[in-house]
Amino acid sequence: MKENMGSQLNSAPKPSILDNMENLIALSKKLENVYNNRPDISTFEGAMYGTNQENRYTKDAIKKDENYVEYRRNEIEKINHSKGMDVAERLEGGFQLSEIMQAMIVDRMNKNWFKDCKAIMTSDYDDLAVGIDAVMKHERGGYLGASFDFTLTNKDMMVDKKLNKEWENIKEGRVATVKYFEDPDTGKKGKLMVPKFIIGASKKDIEELAEAYLKNDNKVLENHPFKYVMLQQIEVQLNTVLEFYESNMDNEKYKFAKEQYDKVYKFLRIMKTDIHADDKMHDTDLHEYSKSNVALDMMKRFQIMKDRPKP
Repeated sequence: MKENMGSQLNSAPKPSILDNMENLIALSKKLENVYNNRPDISTFEGAMYGTNQENRYTKDAIKKDENYVEYRRNEIEKINHSKGMDVAERLEGGFQLSEIMQAMIVDRMNKNWFKDCKAIMTSDYDDLAVGIDAVMKHERGGYLGASFDFTLTNKDMMVDKKLNKEWENIKEGRVATVKYFEDPDTGKKGKLMVPKFIIGASKKDIEELAEAYLKNDNKVLENHPFKYVMLQQIEVQLNTVLEFYESNMDNEKYKFAKEQYDKVYKFLRIMKTDIHADDKMHDTDLHEYSKSNVALDMMKRFQIMKDRPKP
C-alpha cells in the first residue's frame, strides 16, 4: 500500500511555474516595456489630417473606439465572472497565458530572434476589434507587413475556428487593417493593412520561456525551438493563401491582397535564411518538436482540405 501511495505521489503533475502569483508579477515586470510601448489611441487625435474624412482621427471617433474597448473588456469580465473563473482559472483557460505569450514573443523579436526585425503589440482596440495582437517590421526592406494573432492552445478546435474565420476574409480579398499603428522607428501614426497569421503555442512552450525569463537563461531564450515552428506556421498559412490566389488569377478582386501576401513571402524567405531555418529542421529534436505542435498540424490539415469553397 505504501509503495502504491509513493508511486501515485511521484506521478503527480509538476506544479506550473505560472501557478505562482509572485512569478507572474516578476514576469510582468520583466516584460513591462513591451506593454508600455503599445500605441495609446488617445494620442492619435489629429493624425492623418488632410486625408479624407473616414481616415481622420477625430476626438469623437477616438472616444467611440475607447468606449468599444471598455464595453468589450466588461463583457469579457462578465463572462468570466458568470463562469465563476478566478485568476488561476483564466490562466489555465488560456486568456492570460496568451497575453503572456504575446509579450514574450514580441520581446524576443525585439532582441534579435530574427535579424533586422522589430515587433510592437497593437492597441487594445485592434486587439479586440481586429483580432491582431502584434505587428512586425523588417528593417532591411522597410515595412513589409505581417501581423500575428497569438493563440494558446493544446487543442486544434480553436486554431481551426480562427483559420476558418480568416479564410472568409481571404476569399473576399480583404486584408486586415490595424487602425492605430505607430511605427516603432519613425513614430508615424496611422492605419496599416497587414496580412494576418495565426500563431499557436502550447502551455509547455509558455512555461519554458517564462522560466527562462525568470532565471535570465539567455541560452534557452535565444534557441527555443518555438521560434522555428512559428516561421513554419506562417509559411504553411502563406502557401495556402497564395495557392488560392494563384488559382484565381483571373479574378481582379484578389490582385491587391495577393501583392500584400507576396511581400510577406519575400520577407519570410529572408527571415528563414538569416537563422538557417531549413537546415535546422534536419535536427531530430526540432523535427520531433515541430511534429508535436498541434497548431502547426492543424494548419497543414487545413492546407490540404479539398472541400475549401471557391469564391
